[in-house]
Parts: sequence; structure tokens; C-alpha cells
Amino acid sequence: RERRKWTPEDDIFLISSWLNTSKDAVVGNEQRSGDFWSRIAAYFEASKESQATGGDCEQREPHHCKQHWHRNNDLVSKFCGAYEAATREKSSGQNDNDVLKLAHQIFYNNHQKKFTLEHAWKELRNDQKWCDLATAKHPSSKKRKCEDVGDSSASQATENKRPPGVKASSKKKVAGENSLNGFQSIWTIKQQDLLIKERLSKMSLLDSLLGKKEPLAEHEEALKKKLIDDLISS
Repeated sequence: RERRKWTPEDDIFLISSWLNTSKDAVVGNEQRSGDFWSRIAAYFEASKESQATGGDCEQREPHHCKQHWHRNNDLVSKFCGAYEAATREKSSGQNDNDVLKLAHQIFYNNHQKKFTLEHAWKELRNDQKWCDLATAKHPSSKKRKCEDVGDSSASQATENKRPPGVKASSKKKVAGENSLNGFQSIWTIKQQDLLIKERLSKMSLLDSLLGKKEPLAEHEEALKKKLIDDLISS
């Protein structure tokens, strides 16, 4: 039988499976590559089954998942570079859609083919785990630390016209804002830690259900579906 082509929906399921498996610290550190991709293939199949509305759900072998992931990952990484270049060239009258169109044009000029994985790029571009790995692989590609940079000469001229009291007050205000931002950052990190622990707990429970050799009971099937839905939507 001819193997079914990968659809955009399949790409999203594969990305979700990869992200969920990669964020499991125990799996990432202790499992070999073959086991890692077997786990991803199992998540992929379970995710597809939970969303299936009827018909045959084709199983993807671990090496198929690995090959397709690396192909897509390479193209998405290249498009990230094109988008970063387009962002640097953004003028004041351009919006996000203009930047995206320019990124597609830059990608085509660089690689002589159209970028057709925008759906995958949207899923991955803001994921911290994927961004960290992409940055480690391409250390020369650095994230923009801020979107808008003011005209330094104009701001300096304005600052020189201020009375000393106003300038000192501004410094004190900035220091207070920095302190507040520090507390907010700590709280954000704690919230992220709690979310990660909750995700790992759900993944561990789902893994135990997927690993059962005997048929699952009705309540276990319902729990499996709920866990998969939660992991995909988070």
C-alpha cells in the first residue's frame, strides 16, 4: 500500500509529540535515540486516534517520524533566519503581514523554493525548548532583545534639557520599575515550574497507560484521551 503523505495536521501532531517528549527531562536525559523516537511515534499515534472522526488512522514508524521531523525542523530553522532578517528590514509603515511576506521572499531568494511549513513555524517559533535547541545549533543566530529602539541622539538631547531634579527622579523611578520587574520575573519562573511539573506528571501517567499491553478499561481510555487533549492544548 502506498504510504500516505504527511498533512499539515500530521505536522502539528508530530510537533506536539516532539515537544511533549523533549520536555520530559527524564526521557531526554536517559533514553537512547531509538527509544526517544519510538516514544514520539507512540504519542503521535495516540494523538491521531484521540482526534480521529472515523476511517483508518495510519501508523507512522519511528524512523518515518524522525526523518520527517528533521526535514521540517531544518526548513523551519531556515525560515526563522529569513523572518529575523525581514524583521530587521521592517520600516515604520509595515505591519506583521508585510514582514511575513518579506520573510517568504527572502527564503525563496536564498533557497530557490517556497516555504510551505508556515503552520509548523507558528507552532515552534515561540516554544522556549525549541528556541533553545535551535540557538544551540546555530549560536550565531541571536534573539532580538527588544522590538523598538529609540533614537539615542534625540533622547539624549531631551535628557540634557531636563532639570537635575527631574533626572534624579527618573532614575529612582527606573530603579523601582527594575525591582518590580525582578519580582514579576521570579513569580513567572515559579509559575512555569509548576506548569512543567504538572505536564511531567500528566506525561508520566499517560506513558504508563500507553505502555500497558492489555486492553485499557473504559475509564482508562477516557483518562488517556483527556491527558492527550490536555497535553496538545497546553
